[in-house]
Amino acid sequence: MGLLYNIQKHRLPASAGNKALNLRRLHNMGIRIPVGYVCDWKAYQRYLNNDVSLVEELRAELGRKLDPGKNYAVRSSANIEDSLDRSFAGQFKSVLNVRGVDGVLQAVWSVWSSTQSHSVRSYLEKNQLSIQDLSMAVIIQEMVASQASGVALSRNPVTGADEVIVEAVQGFGDALVQGGVTPSRWVNKWGNWLAKSETVFLPLQVVEEIVNKTREITRRLKMHVDIEWAYDGKDLYLLQAREITTLNQRNVYSNHISKEMLPGIIKPLIDSVNIPLVCTMWVRFMTEMIGKNRARPEELARSFYYRVYFNMGVLGKVFEDVGMPAESVELMMNVLPDGAIKPSMKPTTKTMLRLPNMMKFAVEKWFFAPKMRKALPQLEDELRRFDYHSVEGLSEKALLNEIDRLHDIVQNVAYYNIVGPILMGMFSSGLKSQLKKLWVDFSNFDLMQDYPGIEAYDPKTYLYDLSRRFMEFPGELQERIRTATYADFQNLPGLEDFQSRVAEFIARFGHLSDNGNDFSSAPWRESPEMVIQLIANFVPVKEEGGRKIKFGDIKTGVLTRALYHRAREFRYLRERVSSLYTFGYGLFRYYYLAIGKILVRRGWLDDPSDIFYLTDAEVRIAAVAGEPLADYRCIVEQHKKDIERYRDIPLPPIIYGDEPPPVQDPSLEKLIGIPTSIGHYTGKVASVRGIQDFPKVKQGDVLVIPYSDVGWTPLFARAGAVISESGGLLSHSSIVAREYNIPAVVSADGAMRLQDGTMVTVNGHTGEVIIHSTETPGEFYASS
Repeated sequence: MGLLYNIQKHRLPASAGNKALNLRRLHNMGIRIPVGYVCDWKAYQRYLNNDVSLVEELRAELGRKLDPGKNYAVRSSANIEDSLDRSFAGQFKSVLNVRGVDGVLQAVWSVWSSTQSHSVRSYLEKNQLSIQDLSMAVIIQEMVASQASGVALSRNPVTGADEVIVEAVQGFGDALVQGGVTPSRWVNKWGNWLAKSETVFLPLQVVEEIVNKTREITRRLKMHVDIEWAYDGKDLYLLQAREITTLNQRNVYSNHISKEMLPGIIKPLIDSVNIPLVCTMWVRFMTEMIGKNRARPEELARSFYYRVYFNMGVLGKVFEDVGMPAESVELMMNVLPDGAIKPSMKPTTKTMLRLPNMMKFAVEKWFFAPKMRKALPQLEDELRRFDYHSVEGLSEKALLNEIDRLHDIVQNVAYYNIVGPILMGMFSSGLKSQLKKLWVDFSNFDLMQDYPGIEAYDPKTYLYDLSRRFMEFPGELQERIRTATYADFQNLPGLEDFQSRVAEFIARFGHLSDNGNDFSSAPWRESPEMVIQLIANFVPVKEEGGRKIKFGDIKTGVLTRALYHRAREFRYLRERVSSLYTFGYGLFRYYYLAIGKILVRRGWLDDPSDIFYLTDAEVRIAAVAGEPLADYRCIVEQHKKDIERYRDIPLPPIIYGDEPPPVQDPSLEKLIGIPTSIGHYTGKVASVRGIQDFPKVKQGDVLVIPYSDVGWTPLFARAGAVISESGGLLSHSSIVAREYNIPAVVSADGAMRLQDGTMVTVNGHTGEVIIHSTETPGEFYASS
């Protein structure tokens, strides 16, 4: 063998370098590459040793193999470039459009001599390498008469997102690195175009071929690659392929899950109590399911601008632990576009190793309902023993002890509050699939027909009864009730039965609030006058036309019956544990407020509620300290200012890395969200942040909310449409909107910046919210 190896025909030695070896791999895969040769690094060693015979020997061999009528590209193929930890991008010389033996010979010398440049030596030094570690082979390829050239990457190197990016320029690819040239760009995610250039010099079918080739190479080489390609108007050629050396391994955060669990602004104390409490139970659940894994509670979530984001990168590692691709986590991010092809999730050896644990988990959870039914009354009994009415007399140490005791009990409730809804969803999904085979639409199926006890956890049932009784009173008495304080209402003569029922309602549902996951929100029991207003203004759900299909109407098999009974039971258990969790979690409020009052008496805080602007760690230190160890007033004031500053800023659904994204003010001429209840409606905005805003919602208003909790149900009866900054298809606002047959758009960033009275059109089919005005969008922003 001489100095040159034919890349297509010869078996290449390691001395051919990484680029040449990758080209040979592409050729072996049946992918078209230009005719090419490689001069291995043995010749380079002779060059370094000033072997005078090398020139004539290489010239003679080039003369035998090169086509004098063709142009060639001469590129480096070093032993240490294009590796995972260092690329050497642009460090070595490349020479294009070289013709003739002497031209190619000179280009080869230019590549070799570039190894001695100052920039290469500096790069070597930075990577703790010496010039002696470098060996240089040289590739000589026929130039493609390119109509278009460019690059493709199998994964976004900046965000780490699972998407193929294609960039192209007209003519030769060297234009990509020339200043002032902007390439055309395409982004394909799971078969769907996220970005698509309308350029005319490269047909879309060729771009699709590039995308498919890129995915194929990644799959077969088992690494994420960037490739260089050229298209001559007829055929596509790949010029080189290398592993992506700058692939982002940063954390990836999503607010999709938190929009359901912890929506809206979260104060520091809520953040520091709730996130560790809930995340610890999520890790417990995942460990039960797959065994030991890499998820850690402290890594599972964090806050950006007082909003909670879950670390999907950590969850991606959990997927990898069971042999599934890490990008599977993106299915949990709610970023799968319509028409996209889901990534395949084939079992691997890792999956098989986890299978015994997963099978045990499946069996346990199939028979989980009795365990949950037994546990919930015990946990409720433990929570009911907390005498939150008598916290004022407790010492600082006693209050902290009660908080710790409450934390342990609520954390156990949180476990069931995670498992219950998940199992309900799994069994309901299975039942839906079985009913589909019987041509039964699950949305028209009466799942909870005659289920005993479920109404005990639904305030709408009780509100309907109380509202009906209220409407039977004379108009004058209704007005007296509406305007009375709760104490005066309780003293009105002749209303003993109604007064007793209202008191019973408050005792049963008084723990509900604007946000059941935020114990800084005042519960209903602290605003009994507003409860009276809820009763007085309650409008029942509009009855849907037609009779729902009942279980007895259909012929079912053993599996369908089993799924039916489990889906029903876990729907009931979900409602029960949700109510219990809201009750128990809300008890934290009274113990922390008691500590807040102590800090007010010491002169360290101005108001007991300021305690919510400190973290749990700060509260514990302050509670037992003999003197202030920090300026707590300053800490509280800064948090309050920051919360107001960031309250209405729109944040991206996904954040890459741990740096908070820059704050941007969007245009509100059109808001885009997720449509969750069909229909169109035009009306005036009524924005609601809490129970104090309930009275301002008039019949036919467009209800605008930051999120929705079960306590806000009565408002939907008055609304013509709903816009929410948070939520998804199964969020409370979406479900209730469908019950009321009104259009709804959720996850509409910036919605809470709409001023009351603004005329908008809500499109429940497309997710668009049109703002009707000829004035500037900024004039519709509510002041912070």
